[in-house]
Amino acid sequence: MLFLRRFFFVSAFALVCAFAVKVFATATYDYKPGELVVIKGGKSPDKKFSIVSGEDRKEHFGVFLMDAQAKKIIGPLEEVATDLDSAPDAYRAHWSPDSKHVAISSRSDRHMLENVIYRIENRRAYLVETPELRCHAVPDFCQIMKDLGGSSDPNKDEDADSKVRQNENASEIVEWLSPTRFVVHEESQFQIRTRDPSGAIGKYGETEKEIADSDAPADLYHVWFEAEGECELLPGDKSQVVSTHPVERKKEE
Repeated sequence: MLFLRRFFFVSAFALVCAFAVKVFATATYDYKPGELVVIKGGKSPDKKFSIVSGEDRKEHFGVFLMDAQAKKIIGPLEEVATDLDSAPDAYRAHWSPDSKHVAISSRSDRHMLENVIYRIENRRAYLVETPELRCHAVPDFCQIMKDLGGSSDPNKDEDADSKVRQNENASEIVEWLSPTRFVVHEESQFQIRTRDPSGAIGKYGETEKEIADSDAPADLYHVWFEAEGECELLPGDKSQVVSTHPVERKKEE
């Protein structure tokens, strides 16, 4: 509930990417046989490609790269998370202005919005490393996570009794500045035991200590992180964070 009070992340993203999926709802769609639907933002700027969702000939649901002119599937985009939602509106594509790269966001879990980037060349999709803002923006916080046995990998599940537990994560490209530079919006929520991380998170979020019973094993802190960062593509399908800044939140009237 604490997280929902501050960072209802899909609602926040709706301001920049018109995401139509509520954080708790599973978005479903009943596809007709052979039906493929272009996802949000799925058409490439040069009109040659589309990102579509639907079922293949073996009735396996997936997200696919399609030849937009021939209306034929080129191949599945297997790294895109598809286990939770099936509705086309649950997926969002962000094409680079030269149509050579595309980022696709989707949920791997009700509280996890993932960002996958591909390079499109010779009618094939090649996976590109997705940049992660948190350890660039707040390295001291990532060090605390490491010291307490946590992981900086948002896709890694932490043990329920771990001193570090990630409950929420959302990452998405919100703007392409050029064919090789883009802006990522990222936010996440953690629970930290035994260490007060407020100094490490700085202006990039909030920390709240939970009022616990006297017999609690250790202090528990809820941490919210949010940032935007400029990133760039590198040779070899790599990427890097160039700069980050905290996200200014509007004060409630």
